[in-house]
Amino acid sequence: MDLHMTRLLRNIILAVLLACVGVLHAQQLKVIEFRADLSMTDAVQFPEKDLNGDQCGLIKLGLTLAKSDVEFEGDIVLSENKSGEWWIYMPQGSNWLTIKSKSSSYLPLRCDFSDYGIEGIVSNVTYVMNVEKPSVGLEPEVVTEQYLTFQIFPANAVLEVNGKLWKVEPDGSSTNFVSFGDYHYRVQAPNYHSEEDTVTVDDPADAKKVTINLKPDFVSVTLQVDADAEIWVNNERKGIGMWTGQLGKTTYKVECKQVGHETSVTTQEITEAMNGKTILLPAPKPVFGSLNIESTPNYAKIYIDGKAMGETPKSISQLLIGQHELKLIKDGYEEYKENVTITKGERKQVKATLSKQKETPQSIATTNSSSENQTFTLNGVSFTMKYVEGGSFQMGDNLSDSRWEQPAHKVTVSSFYIGETEVTQALWKAVTGSNPSVFKGDNLPVENVSYNDIVNEFLPQLNKLTGKNFRLPREAEWEYAARGGKRSRGYQYSGSNFIDIIAWYWKNSGDNDLDGDDEDWNWNRIVDNGSGTKNVKGKLPNELGIYDMSGNVWEWCSDAWYEYNKNPENNPRHDGNSESRRVLRGGSWCSRKGDCRITFRSGRKPDDCYDKRGFRLCLPQ
Repeated sequence: MDLHMTRLLRNIILAVLLACVGVLHAQQLKVIEFRADLSMTDAVQFPEKDLNGDQCGLIKLGLTLAKSDVEFEGDIVLSENKSGEWWIYMPQGSNWLTIKSKSSSYLPLRCDFSDYGIEGIVSNVTYVMNVEKPSVGLEPEVVTEQYLTFQIFPANAVLEVNGKLWKVEPDGSSTNFVSFGDYHYRVQAPNYHSEEDTVTVDDPADAKKVTINLKPDFVSVTLQVDADAEIWVNNERKGIGMWTGQLGKTTYKVECKQVGHETSVTTQEITEAMNGKTILLPAPKPVFGSLNIESTPNYAKIYIDGKAMGETPKSISQLLIGQHELKLIKDGYEEYKENVTITKGERKQVKATLSKQKETPQSIATTNSSSENQTFTLNGVSFTMKYVEGGSFQMGDNLSDSRWEQPAHKVTVSSFYIGETEVTQALWKAVTGSNPSVFKGDNLPVENVSYNDIVNEFLPQLNKLTGKNFRLPREAEWEYAARGGKRSRGYQYSGSNFIDIIAWYWKNSGDNDLDGDDEDWNWNRIVDNGSGTKNVKGKLPNELGIYDMSGNVWEWCSDAWYEYNKNPENNPRHDGNSESRRVLRGGSWCSRKGDCRITFRSGRKPDDCYDKRGFRLCLPQ
């Protein structure tokens, strides 16, 4: 070998060695956590859309690299650095992300989401990812930290570890990454015996898991009152007429409340001997006043709170105190309506003058009296509006994990009519001549319609054809009707505590019923099962005979998004402006069952439309 070839070979070997040294010095980044966090709402509160106009999922990335030294590869819509934390928006279905160091100090890190049990990004869901740098040098890492995980029943328990409160998730789990050592824990829940112990975390290869099942300290009892009265236990509403549940072994204040009645109050001690027993409660006592009614002309039919009470003139005694809705109806005259307040021992006087009736448009037929259900026929398509007698109720849920449902507060609404079903594609076509729905079928609910489509196109045309004043329900009206109005039995979903008999949702809206619970929800699995909307009235109705207020399609409400602590008591209304997010209620064919609860709230921009959003009509009385 000549001198030239020897030098050339030496230079090649040196270049290879230098490259190898560079590779040795460039170390690998490490993903230490990647999970969906359903308690975080950043993806909904600060949304971004992909090129198709669909909502993205959001990855909140904690990364111990300098901001200027980072670049990303993947299907990324937007990446922002916010106070040392990266927010990365990705379209639904995205399944990988690569993180690179611009200075080449670290090898590129490709994160395949399936390695962490996530088959693809889901719209409106927030994910947490933490990535750390390796230790400097090639010395083996000394592990001194590990995960400490608790699985607790019941899930509403309070967990205290080394004197600090740990957050317990809705499924009863609680996890933190901790240093090796001893940890003293205490778990407490209402009506359960508390439990405490010490656990040692010292295994570098495996997380420490502690399973705790608290022992009950309660009995199962039934409280019953011989009236349509609300049952309250220690100032908490339990139900109407009858309630079965669990109470701790102590003494309670029990009240039975009914409009127009004197509240009955008793003190009830709950003991082990009462387990499985029924406790009869004293009924509220009625309190009466009187009402004299005259009209011009005479002989108008009288309806009080929807009940026929004869003709004018008439004196009505033994009328319960409180507010009542009075209606007078006479052929050829406009309906007269007035809210009258009766007080104890008072004789209230009403003198009404009826106005001549205007002609009814011939394009629509109305059946039944105005205090009952009304059926309309428009261009061959019939739809029914259910009468909802006004009243007061507790709106919201203090026990919910969502702060948007809190605080529970008293709301009073006037009587109104609401659609027996969601607006169908047949009715939308009869009014507009078009059909924007993704899932086609005359008896399917119309979907893929925005709030703006409804209030700017559909409702003006419908009201022009009918001469009526149809609108979207206010959120308080929607929840009151979903609860069953004055006939409410206090159900979790609209019509039952058993969701499968009253709602189409992710588990039953496909070709086959899917297995699992909300934590097994998977978008690809739902789509692959042929899921979609179902014909209206396919499940059982609620207490008022209204269908599909849980599931099938999300329903637009007229209110702009607001917080309950700003909600007035009487007929709350939140108009907002043309750009304000609008409230959606009820869940849909692809929703988790938790999202189908009566009190669950969501909201979207008024120009958003999707194949799981529709609406039902409201008609003021």
